Amino acid sequence: MPSIKLTYFNGPGRAELIRLIFAQGGVDFTDERIEGKDWPELKSCLAGKTSLEQALADEIVDFLQADLQEKMIKFLFVEKDEDKKAELKKKFVEEEAPKGLGFLEKRLEQAGGEYFTGSLTYADIGFYRFVKFTENILNGEEMATQFPKLAALYDRVANLPNIKKYAEEHKS
Repeated sequence: MPSIKLTYFNGPGRAELIRLIFAQGGVDFTDERIEGKDWPELKSCLAGKTSLEQALADEIVDFLQADLQEKMIKFLFVEKDEDKKAELKKKFVEEEAPKGLGFLEKRLEQAGGEYFTGSLTYADIGFYRFVKFTENILNGEEMATQFPKLAALYDRVANLPNIKKYAEEHKS
């Protein structure tokens, strides 16, 4: 029985490259194909309830990944020169992260302060994961003081029963 299951629409689309890579590599996988008419009931409710909420959630996650995490990856994994690494990290901690977190704090405030879109979406969980990823880089207490709404969001997500259970079972 294959240990990998690929679920995608019944057609080539974006999954076709993955299917071809598995085929070339001799990787046994379950190719589960779904019909478009079945998508709404399979789609996660964490994407957002409306097109606007989905766009807002995408904006937050794209910002976290394409902006903040990419900058961290440069000094964590890419840059080999120790002096340049230290310089990039210092710039991130002192300038880029506070600026980015300020942007996120404003977005959260605009949405009412509880969640980025007004209700829980994958953007809130993505922010939680970003904070976990930066624990050893950013001063959590300082950031919580500067960005109290983000600190409260982190706590809210961390205390969701399923997130809490997962975090306890997967210390990472």
